[in-house]
Amino acid sequence: MTADDGLRLLTPGQIGRVQTRNRFIRSATYETLADERGLPTAGYLELHRRLAAGGVGLNFTGFVSVHPSGKYTPSMPNFETDEHVEAFARVADAVHAEGGKMFVEIAHAGSQAKVAENIVAPSAVPNPAFGHNPRAAEEEEVVELVDAFGRTAGLVKEAGFDGVHVHAGHGYLVSEFLSPITNLREDRWGGSPENRLRFTLEVYRAMRAAVGPDFPIGWKLGLQDFVEGGLELEEGLAAAEALDREGVDALEGTAGLMSRKAESALQYAGVTRRRALSDKLLHRVFAEEQPEAYFVPSTRRLRERVGCTVICVGGLRRIETMEAVIEEGTADFVSLARPLIREPELVRDVEHGRRGIVACTSCNICLMHDGVHPLQCWRTSNRKLFEHAWYRVTGKLSDGY
Repeated sequence: MTADDGLRLLTPGQIGRVQTRNRFIRSATYETLADERGLPTAGYLELHRRLAAGGVGLNFTGFVSVHPSGKYTPSMPNFETDEHVEAFARVADAVHAEGGKMFVEIAHAGSQAKVAENIVAPSAVPNPAFGHNPRAAEEEEVVELVDAFGRTAGLVKEAGFDGVHVHAGHGYLVSEFLSPITNLREDRWGGSPENRLRFTLEVYRAMRAAVGPDFPIGWKLGLQDFVEGGLELEEGLAAAEALDREGVDALEGTAGLMSRKAESALQYAGVTRRRALSDKLLHRVFAEEQPEAYFVPSTRRLRERVGCTVICVGGLRRIETMEAVIEEGTADFVSLARPLIREPELVRDVEHGRRGIVACTSCNICLMHDGVHPLQCWRTSNRKLFEHAWYRVTGKLSDGY
């Protein structure tokens, strides 16, 4: 079964000059598969090749650092040298050989950086979730960081990728500049909404200057903060409008600053009680069912305000829900993270008639290993679940777990 079965999900999509074979995007998900030099390993290449072979139309990489001060963990990849360009080019080639397209997501971790001794952020605002006390970037450092996004975007293009995507959500640097909680600056980079937006627009302009007028640039934008006193949805939508006017090719709405509940990856989205029982989630059998597709309302608002391509992410767990997102015009693409960790061949299954709920239970065990162990689903066997339990008991998980 192919696109002729009527599913809009299986029809070609468009981001700028790039046409994809369907409307499925592998959402940027941190792979923990780079070496100590920030180079992608053989496992990194195989993960993305398998996703493309499984039918994904467009792979977004997990975030790649634009600057040494912005590495989330030591295993975060980066583009710095010709060696990096050559190594990443092999990843792009592998995905293209399987019929897929690929964008590199680039970012600076800001106050969430776990590598830099001197953590840099817009302002010296403590990060309670990570226990970090960053210092405020100097004017020349802000300019250097803007330039770093442009330089990295140029290297992404040189490596043969189809586009570049910016992570401007989840409390990382770009979203910190936009938020009134983490940006307390009194210079041209902070204060008024217009000044807090300046870093976002200057980053976009630096990237556009580096890649030229027709190389696709996407943007994962934190539309609102999930902490008291943070960025309101209306201001986030105004930022989206500004990027749209600048010429951004695609916008993916997500969370900005978050609490420890990780609003960008809510647990147990769409999991029914029957499903909880079958997947050994005994504590969920009598619990209230959690809704899926939790960013659909804000994505609808985004669609009303911009003319560029819109991507919907966030807890999409039923094929019918994903189809409705496309069919009703809420978005042009659906972006899946956790479901494709458990089922890399999910899109091929949909082509062959698969419908209903995906296998992923949104338990978030995969996220507990973020930056520590290679990206994988830990619910695929009892052995893996016991292995995870051992890591948890011995304290060998990501910070906060």
